[in-house]
This record gives sequence, structure tokens and C-alpha cells, in this order.
Amino acid sequence: MSRQIFNLEMVDRFTLGTVGQPGERQFFIQARKVGQVFSFALEKGQAQALTERFHEILKESKLNKVQLDRDISPLDTPIESEFELGVMAISWKYDSQSIVFEAQGVTNLRSDRVFEEIVGDDVEDAPPILRITLTPKQVRSFIERANSVIKAGRQPCMFCGGPINLEGHFCPRAN
Repeated sequence: MSRQIFNLEMVDRFTLGTVGQPGERQFFIQARKVGQVFSFALEKGQAQALTERFHEILKESKLNKVQLDRDISPLDTPIESEFELGVMAISWKYDSQSIVFEAQGVTNLRSDRVFEEIVGDDVEDAPPILRITLTPKQVRSFIERANSVIKAGRQPCMFCGGPINLEGHFCPRAN
């Protein structure tokens, strides 16, 4: 069986969302194209890093002031992850003024090989890959929503900085 490749251009929606309660949330990137919905699981740290890098790219390309369309809608359901994102890359396409987001799956269930960088489409036993071509407007919308989604987690303890759970928190700095 060949490698799964998701090449999504001209998507209608590109967003970040979560499922679950703070402290137990699962993060998903979701893309919608012509009624088809694609969801991809990722870690909170990956979502933070991706958001920061998207911001840097818009700033470097002088497009960080592009008009914003706020996305406040929930994730489209059902939310079934195509695969879990591992290695990610972002590139700026100057000629088309677009941003290409690439992400390779963490593993391929049919292979024991570990890939620490994104590999070409012709590598048969490589993990699945996602490529999405985005407009600066879509990226700015993603950044705004991602920042609010990431901040919506558990509040940090004012003494130790650790997250406070709903049922309380054991603070190592408290006597």
C-alpha cells in the first residue's frame, strides 16, 4: 500500500481546536475543502510552535496586518484524526503570496522506520503527509484563534507556575 498524501489547496477553512476539558484536551488542526473535513491530531506544544512560526512568517513578509476574518465556530464533527502530526515545515511562496504548511505523521503503522525529517512522496514506507496551501488571511485567522484556544487551558499557579486542575493543585512552594 502506498503512502497517504493529503494535498489540500484552496481550503475553505483552516483552524485549530480542542476536544475535552482543560488538562485533558486533545488538539486538532482541521481543514475543510468543498464540504470534506480533514482533522489531524497534534500536541499543545506543537500548536504553540506552529502559531509562533506562522506569526514570524507573516511579520517577515510584511503581511501581519492583513485583514482578519474571525473564526469562532466549533470544530466540524465528527472529529476523526487522519493521523497524528509529527515533523512540520512552513514555507513562503513568494510568486503566489501563499504559505505552504507541511506535516508528516509521527509513524507509519506498516513500518518500523523512524523519520526525523519530511521525506519525498516517493518513499513508500514513510508516514502519511499533509500539505496545505494557505492565504495570509487564513494564516492570520488561524493565529488569532490558536492563541485564544491555547490560553483557554488551566490557569497557572501564581507561586510555582504549574497548572491548576479543576479539583485543586499541590504546590511544591506552599508550606
